[in-house]
Amino acid sequence: MQQTFKAVKSIFISLLIILILIINCYAIEDAIVAVVNNELLTLKDLKNYILSTQASLVTEGIPEEKIKVIMAELQKNGLNKLIEDKLILSRANVIGLEVQDKLVNERMKEIKSKYASEQEFLDALIKNGTNITELKSKYKDQFKIQFVIEHEVKSKIYVNPQEVTDFYESNKELFQKKERVVLDSIYISYGKDKSAAQAKANEAIAKIMAGKDFLETAKEYSDSPSLGEIEKGQLMPSIEDIIFNMEEGGVSSQVEVDTGIYIFRISKIIEPKIAPLVEVKDKIYNYVYQNKLSEKFRTWLEELKNNAYIEIKK
Repeated sequence: MQQTFKAVKSIFISLLIILILIINCYAIEDAIVAVVNNELLTLKDLKNYILSTQASLVTEGIPEEKIKVIMAELQKNGLNKLIEDKLILSRANVIGLEVQDKLVNERMKEIKSKYASEQEFLDALIKNGTNITELKSKYKDQFKIQFVIEHEVKSKIYVNPQEVTDFYESNKELFQKKERVVLDSIYISYGKDKSAAQAKANEAIAKIMAGKDFLETAKEYSDSPSLGEIEKGQLMPSIEDIIFNMEEGGVSSQVEVDTGIYIFRISKIIEPKIAPLVEVKDKIYNYVYQNKLSEKFRTWLEELKNNAYIEIKK
């Protein structure tokens, strides 16, 4: 009888310990990590935010290396990012911004199209710890954040054409073009017989040296089109050492690469020069715009934070 009592007592104590551990786990997950206005953010909210972000990235087929970078940043600054998203979503609600279900459904359809079947898509969701409802909610929030930023930040940015011109005039060294050549080329693939390819290349060079037009010879012998205009830095150094030391009109000897043989002729040498404004104005516009956008967004986000009650729990 006493042994039975001891056994029951032992089982009871074990169950009690397990229950305490379970309660502690829930208590930890329910621990408040931050307060944003009148909303409590728990450790569970933070974990779900990070996991749902990862799940949506994987489901969308984002490259693994890019996901690693995003998630590494989120692991370090996840709470701050969650708070910022909450503030932006709150702002969207204040101005009455709504996201139509049609947009979310179209986004879901786009993601599903990357999978061979509906079942494969559902399996991917399960594998990544999410489901259709959670994914739709994530996309709805993403659309809201996107739309409120467009409404309150992007719509207020303007780049004056004079700003583009001023940037160009002050930073001309950034638009210095590298040395370039217009390259006529003959490429002869090794195929299955390297010796035959070398003999064919010798034959082509002999005809060119005898006065046959290079381009006509290329039509007869080349296995691929001419390379055309090449900027220094685009080809292998071993090839560039040859072509950028040739004179205009010069023809190279055989230049062997892993897959075949090249014969080059320098059709034209284009000396380094500063690109004209008309060539780079779109690039400058985008650069100036992105700088303004980044600055405007930072200022706008700081205003949201300054006008909110935020308390981060230690």
